[in-house]
Amino acid sequence: MPITVVVRRGEGASGTRLTFDGMQRVVIGRGSGCDVRLPETSVSLRHASLRSRGADFVIFDEGSTNGTFIGDAKIAPGTSRIVRSGDMVRLGRVWIEVRIDQGPVTRDLAAATRDVALALVSRALAARGCDLTTSVRVLEGPDQGVVLALHDEKRAYTIGRAANCDLALSDEDASREHARLTRRGKLVSIRSLGAKNGTWLGDVRVEDERDWPWKPSQMLRIGRTVLALEEPVAQALAHIESAPDEALDPNTPVEAPDAQPPVAAANLSDPSAIASDGDPIADDAAGGPASVRATGEAGTPGPPDAVAMPPRRLWSITDLVVMGAAVSMLALSIAGLVWLLR
Repeated sequence: MPITVVVRRGEGASGTRLTFDGMQRVVIGRGSGCDVRLPETSVSLRHASLRSRGADFVIFDEGSTNGTFIGDAKIAPGTSRIVRSGDMVRLGRVWIEVRIDQGPVTRDLAAATRDVALALVSRALAARGCDLTTSVRVLEGPDQGVVLALHDEKRAYTIGRAANCDLALSDEDASREHARLTRRGKLVSIRSLGAKNGTWLGDVRVEDERDWPWKPSQMLRIGRTVLALEEPVAQALAHIESAPDEALDPNTPVEAPDAQPPVAAANLSDPSAIASDGDPIADDAAGGPASVRATGEAGTPGPPDAVAMPPRRLWSITDLVVMGAAVSMLALSIAGLVWLLR
């Protein structure tokens, strides 16, 4: 039976969905190796896991810092509890909804899981007005510190010694038009333009007249110049994942969000599909103070609404008859006991 995890954030926020099928264990946490990545410092690197147990699913706490809750009920560390479809589970400040149904299974789970985390961080940063533009920065060489922002998608950006290049280098070992960059969505590719001294990604020489994917972990070398690809969203996600767990005040309530239809994982590339109001992820992504958090998580909750008491039940004729018979039997029992003891 497929199991779906719907990630909730603030009150009234719509969710993002990942559906798993045929997996005996779905690990949930802040770490990059988790099946469901929740970029929030109150969530432990490996916080909890959903496990198949016969015909049921259970949620198991993996020794998290802030605990795992089904509604208001806390699961003891290292123990599990059965989850039903529609249960709301809290990990740190983040709520997820568990659905057990025949929904469509998410394809390419590894990529979809990363996209969920990136989309959450991207929307949070955008809500704070942060610049999310991918850029190229000169780390070493005569032009150290120069930055080229790749604002336009599918546009070709030229790097070289010529003055008309988008990134004009003063490096004498660079060709006049040395290489060309193109950004398509989150992917950046590099093409060497027949440069005499070659174009290098790490220790690999880029073949001429062919697009090579450039990953942020790789350094690009042109002559004596070393360039880095900077992606603000990926950097913010890495910062959150490397941070220590933030211990929450157990007396501070974390209200559950209202149930909303989930947003399909296929739409996660659009940051506008991710609701951000009251999103605790925003503070972590932007490096804001941990004390300022989501709606319903700060301050003291107001008094509960009055609970309507059921109306007082009146005696019926049947009740009176039964009560009279019981009293009569009691009287006869007492009289018989007195007669025997005489």
